Amino acid sequence: MESSDSDNDHSFEPGELTGDSCVKVAGIDVDGMLRGKLMSKKKFLSIADDGFGFCSVIFGWDMHDQTYFRELKISNKENGYRDVMAVPDFKSYRRIPWEKNKTEEGMGGTKSVPFILVDFLDPETKKPICACPRSLLKSVMNKLYQQNVDAMAGGETFLAGMHHPKSTWDTNQRHSSAKALYADDSCCSGI
Repeated sequence: MESSDSDNDHSFEPGELTGDSCVKVAGIDVDGMLRGKLMSKKKFLSIADDGFGFCSVIFGWDMHDQTYFRELKISNKENGYRDVMAVPDFKSYRRIPWEKNKTEEGMGGTKSVPFILVDFLDPETKKPICACPRSLLKSVMNKLYQQNVDAMAGGETFLAGMHHPKSTWDTNQRHSSAKALYADDSCCSGI
């Protein structure tokens, strides 16, 4: 089995799934969220080489699973939110340590669930879909590579903490926007 990425530095072997009953696969939507499914190992092995159909609505949903007002050509009511091809990228293979897999016999297992990212392709042309963030990034990286340019990126984690008076916090409001309301009504020095 080969990856959809020609620079695959990990040759995935079906034997790596010995004892597993399922595999989690996911792709990235236009909001950068993982959208995927848990499939049986048997089903996964049957689609591993050629990919499988994945509803294009993931490119038409927002992060709250509501369709966008303006539909994309790739994902719309007119085309019935047709399936796109989801092809496993075996270079992304890893295990999810906090999710335990059931054994093939159905008993509780201690192995972590295998996880593999997918790339989305047009089912007719087999070319990457323009709305797929991974495909776009790979395309840009290939162009830079051809120009003998390396790209670097960094991630930034932002954490905001604040203290607010108990008088504004009602236990019935713990799932409400009480903290946001306090921040909005207070000056920065009060936070």
